[in-house]
Amino acid sequence: MLVKDIGEFEIINRLAAAIAEDNEHRMRELGATGFEALRSIGDDAAAWRHPAGLTVFTTDTMVEGVHFDLRYTGWRNLGWKCLATNISDIAAMGCVPSYATITLGLRGDIPISGLLEMYRGMMDLTAICGGTVVGGDIVKSPAFFISVALEGVSQSGDANELLLRDNAKLGDRIAVTGTLGASAAGLKLLMEGVDPAALATYAYLTAAHNRPMPRIAEGIALTGFGVRCAMDISDGLIDDLGKLCRASGVGAQVHASRIPVDERLISTFPASWLGLALGGGEDYELLIAAPADVLHCALQAMDTPLTVIGEIVERAQGITVLDDSRQPMQVHSGGWDHFRVK
Repeated sequence: MLVKDIGEFEIINRLAAAIAEDNEHRMRELGATGFEALRSIGDDAAAWRHPAGLTVFTTDTMVEGVHFDLRYTGWRNLGWKCLATNISDIAAMGCVPSYATITLGLRGDIPISGLLEMYRGMMDLTAICGGTVVGGDIVKSPAFFISVALEGVSQSGDANELLLRDNAKLGDRIAVTGTLGASAAGLKLLMEGVDPAALATYAYLTAAHNRPMPRIAEGIALTGFGVRCAMDISDGLIDDLGKLCRASGVGAQVHASRIPVDERLISTFPASWLGLALGGGEDYELLIAAPADVLHCALQAMDTPLTVIGEIVERAQGITVLDDSRQPMQVHSGGWDHFRVK
């Protein structure tokens, strides 16, 4: 059955029914923290009460042929990822997700079964990270796209505890959660059509691309340790570090030997793993700048790996990647830019 076979309103009904049970559970979880959903899917707008405090809001759009290809990404993984990119933004502010709306731009030949599976993928992620889907819109479009708008809240309600890009200070250490480069490696394998049975690392690398895990708990923990500067790594380490440095009016030095990379990536791409880690993008790890003593406390207490990879320097020094001899390396960032001239 295709989109053109049943029309907008029946699509809405089927999508709402597909996630109703999971959504009710998520709403009860939010209710325990002081939220009360008054109107959800089916009215002109969603409405809710929430505790007085601090709210953040983000939105992100994924377009077929630009951000995803259904030859490489299954429907359920697509649902996970389109919501994960937004939840990662909330995590990078040190907040937790609450209510999301989903806008779909649909061609008539989109299968209903695919859309239902996509929404189940969203529920898979909300079961782990929290939040819930409360509405959205459907429009006819020559290009298939999914646009997510997501609200998040600060658990402390203190604006001074938000993780912001413009809070980096001279002398701060630069750190990242987790490992880098696996997502880009996974996409490379998918696009090259590598045989999964012939590569032991295939499942790990492709899952890193298709099912990234937003660092919600880590963002909250970092605010508790006194970290005040962070962003998520969506466009590649070097490109995103550049954004953070421009916002803060500083420069940065990164030590190539300290970049955390999983051995499965190195064994699969021994000649290009560093380039994938520095510029691949879509890792959705947290990039952090904080005083050394603050990061030391976080390193000792956090379960998630946290690696110090460099330091904040004077703006005039720009952004450099140093080799083992502390000499600058030539690095192509490769990060995502919608309008970069190819």
